[in-house]
Amino acid sequence: MSTPPSSTLEIVNICERALGMAPEAYPPTLPSSPELLGAPAWYGFEHAAWPLGEDVRQAFSRTPRLKSDSAAVSKVVEVATCRNLRRGRQSFITALGFVAASDYASRLAQFLGDPDVEGQVVGTLLKMKVAGFAGQVRPLTNSKQTWIRRLAERYLERYPPDVV
Repeated sequence: MSTPPSSTLEIVNICERALGMAPEAYPPTLPSSPELLGAPAWYGFEHAAWPLGEDVRQAFSRTPRLKSDSAAVSKVVEVATCRNLRRGRQSFITALGFVAASDYASRLAQFLGDPDVEGQVVGTLLKMKVAGFAGQVRPLTNSKQTWIRRLAERYLERYPPDVV
């Protein structure tokens, strides 16, 4: 899409397209790819869904009123939590990185142990400015991926766990 969506209907339609790409069954992890530095290769549907979420992220950025539109935000959450889309969800999760979407933080936090999206989830929780997930974020401070480890550390610095 060349122009980011500017209405709820456009966002809902984009989300429906992305959801339509999800396979019925959770697809297995593909073999690692040398081009991806040993990370698993991506499915075609993951590549196709990812730019749709980026269009939605840009729409929220360019048209701030959409951030308070519950129909648009909840539809993006539906895609972000559609596990069968695997890494195609990353951009949809990132699109939710604003305070007005913080009511959906717990729905995203359930994917903190999902290697397909855990880094995007931590980054989005930080942007949502939500506390309460330190216990779920803490294991990510041992991530092999530096960017995820740093986000997890930043989350824990900002929202330290309750010490009892």
